[in-house]
Amino acid sequence: MTLADFAMLLARYADGALGADVLAAHVGTVIASDALGAERGDDARWAADHESERLLWRLLYLFDAAMASPGDDAAHRARARRVVACLTSTQSPALTYELLPMVLDQDRFATIVARHVDGIISRTGFLSVIAESGYADHAKLWLQHAPPDALVQLCERLERGDYVAAAATLERAPGR
Repeated sequence: MTLADFAMLLARYADGALGADVLAAHVGTVIASDALGAERGDDARWAADHESERLLWRLLYLFDAAMASPGDDAAHRARARRVVACLTSTQSPALTYELLPMVLDQDRFATIVARHVDGIISRTGFLSVIAESGYADHAKLWLQHAPPDALVQLCERLERGDYVAAAATLERAPGR
């Protein structure tokens, strides 16, 4: 299975055209067919496009865990929708991989930013959340120095699914 194949499966799942059981079966089959020993594995796909392979396997294990745990199917579908939107928007497996922790966490992140901007969460509390977030190091640095209006703008870009603009925001000095 390629990243493009899996993205199509995720899109079908997100739209409700594919059931959770079918997605879980596909994911399980791919994971089960992977040779666990490096000496038995075929590294040709990794050598040809390591960024796509890295994202593919991150997503396979992410959705394997999600499908294995009973939970809110609507939340899993929303997660799939965002992942597909990010990959479609960026057209870059590397950038999608980098943004993935924030994309998966964007609802919670937006709530935390809103509470921080409203003064409910202190700066110290906000910095603690950022430190433990799992976001890319440069994103953490940006978030630590961003003024409230820049944080709100980032959340708006994430909510609109404008992941290219969100990534570009994290590459510039906060507030610019």
